[in-house]
Amino acid sequence: MKDQSVAFEQYVWDVLSRTDVNDHIDHLPKTGKRPAVSYLAWHKAWTLLKRKFPGSTYSHRPDVLHADGSMEVEVDVAITINGTETQFANARLAVMDNYFGPITNPNARQINDARQRCLVKALAFAGLGLNLWSESVIPVGKLDDPITPEQYDTLTGLLEETDSDVDKFLRWCGVEELSELPFERYGSALHLLNAKLGKQKRAKREATENA
Repeated sequence: MKDQSVAFEQYVWDVLSRTDVNDHIDHLPKTGKRPAVSYLAWHKAWTLLKRKFPGSTYSHRPDVLHADGSMEVEVDVAITINGTETQFANARLAVMDNYFGPITNPNARQINDARQRCLVKALAFAGLGLNLWSESVIPVGKLDDPITPEQYDTLTGLLEETDSDVDKFLRWCGVEELSELPFERYGSALHLLNAKLGKQKRAKREATENA
């Protein structure tokens, strides 16, 4: 249920950017010309959108043909709730082959494939699956969420094991309480403490060997 005090644009972003698409992604294997790729198929992206905003529609603008024979496609998405409020998303995409190179004089099938990929890109601009472009499994809308209880326990254990100055660590993290640490910063905090722990273990081992 939408909070009437929240602007519709913000509501769309909050809903879509927090949608976890990990169970819906497909994969292209690594080749000599291309790294491994994770992607969200257009029909899965559209299904996820329509579950939240069933009145949504999309339309394609005229294709853009360049002088070298390559082509770009463009799509408009109208994300609608109850037929009363609409948020628009737009994207352009080159018609590309499976190695992300432009196709000269593309055929109808190649153009259609590009249009559907462009649809997914437009939905990403609205928040859905945007994390895939950064190769992250975490929906971008959840990056500001506080860490989980399990993550809290992990960091607390490392702080104790490394005999760290908690207040200094919290200042480095930019929070007053460890439970307020944003999910996005958990990785860097964990890396810092693990590095400190590793350094302490190496120093202890060297001291034992030199005794």
